[in-house]
Parts: sequence; C-alpha cells; structure tokens
Amino acid sequence: MLTDTYRLIDYREGSARVSGDIAVHLRRMLEVSNRTTTSGTHRRLLQAAGDAAQLAGWLAIDAQRYDRAERYCRLTVSLAQKANDRALHAYGLGVMSYIHLHAGDGKAALDVLDTAQGVGDRGSPAAVRSWLHEATGEAYALLGQPRPGLVALAQAEKFFDGASASASPAWLGFYNAECHAARLKGRCLTRLRQPRDATRALYEALTLLPPAFVRERSGTLIDLASAYVQMGQVEQACDVAGQADILARRTGSARNRKRLRELLIDLMPWTNIDCVQNLYRQVLLN
Repeated sequence: MLTDTYRLIDYREGSARVSGDIAVHLRRMLEVSNRTTTSGTHRRLLQAAGDAAQLAGWLAIDAQRYDRAERYCRLTVSLAQKANDRALHAYGLGVMSYIHLHAGDGKAALDVLDTAQGVGDRGSPAAVRSWLHEATGEAYALLGQPRPGLVALAQAEKFFDGASASASPAWLGFYNAECHAARLKGRCLTRLRQPRDATRALYEALTLLPPAFVRERSGTLIDLASAYVQMGQVEQACDVAGQADILARRTGSARNRKRLRELLIDLMPWTNIDCVQNLYRQVLLN
C-alpha cells in the first residue's frame, strides 16, 4: 500500500517528490526480508520489494539517472528470480529496455526485450506480454524498421484484449486502463511515423487520462505535438507543446523537459513563425 501511495504521488507531483522516500522504503523491506519466518511470507516480501525496486527504476529514468535506474532494474530482476516470479522478472527487464529506448539505442533495447519475452512467454499475464510487445514496437521504430514495429504493436493490442485486472499483478494494474493502452499505442505510432493514426490514439488517451496523471498527460501531449510536426501542422504542434511544458514543469520531469527541447529541433524549419518563436521562449528562457 505504501508503494502504491508513492506511485500515485509520482504521477501527480513527479519523481523528485518521492525518490528519497522510495529508497528508504525499499531498504527497509530488504532488511525485513531477512527476518521472515515462513517461505510464503518471504516470497511475498521479495515480490513487494521487487515492486518498489522497479518503481525506483522508473523514478531514476524520469530524472535521467540511468546508471541508478539500471541498478534498480537489476535488483528487481534478482528479487523476482528469488521469488520465482516470472512476470516481475520479465517486467524488470522491460523497464531496463526503456533505458536504451530513451538513449535512442533500439538494438540494445531489442536485445533486452527478446530476453524479457523469453522469460514472460511462459505463464505471464496478458498485460505484461502486451506491454513488452509495445516496447518492442518502439525499438523497431528507432531502428527505422516500421514493418516489424507495426507487427509488434498489433501483437500488443492482441494481448491487451485478453488482459484483465483480476489476472494482472498489482504493480501493472494501471496498464489495464484504456487510457494507458491508448497512450502507449499513440506513442509507438508516433515513433513509427504513422501520425494520423497516432493522433487518434493520443486524443483518446487525453480524453481518458485522469487529472492525477500529470506527467503522463505531459508526455502524451509531447507525443501529440511530434505527430503534428510530422504532418506539418505547426500551430497545433506549438499549442499542445506549450501545454506539455507547463505540466512538465509542475512535475519537474527532466525526461519530458528534454523531449520538449528535442521537439524544438524538429521545429527549426519553421523558426520564422511566431508560434514557434513563442514556444522557444517558453521552453528555453522561462
């Protein structure tokens, strides 16, 4: 319950707000795990610590502390192996793949995801397998291979159709929500340079995302702005990017602020337009 509380605070206020707390929380659980009296209790505590470790990994990724994120991911995998939890093991590897995705290294991400799918294909919940295939689609997009990327995305949607809250681990419960499925689909389609389909998915996500998911809304708006840039719709891109910047500042997301700066590079051909100049001033000077 405490891990879930930190997770919700992170969504609403950003990783910097809870990173220190989750580190203390994780350390306390690891210390207690050595004093359990039954194997069942020990396994459940290892799984709970693995959940906290993967959350700490995501927090480090958001802060662009990738070395720290990798250490937390390796800890997640180690705890999952000790608990014989294949789903958590596969998910921990999937989180690690995002370190490579954020670095733009599709090949390294695919290598990790291949291992993750090998672990997760035997008995993992549909939601976990769906999420891994979506990440695979993004990796192929980075490699400039849209065909296998779209195949992976189709697989993700197929598995998601079979996902249910009752059959999914609590730490991946959010993925059962339609808003997150649409958000991740839109992001993948944007990277695959399918902007028209991407905008439909991203608008659906924005309609469904609860107000508490501030950082996710910011990231979704950045993806939508990127799709608009791909279509040459510059004013729409600047409008949603400006909204994304406000939300990124609210959560202090270093990752989303970096993505906005990268978006400015994509907008360089239109720097003579007022809305682009205004966005440059908002993102870089304020």
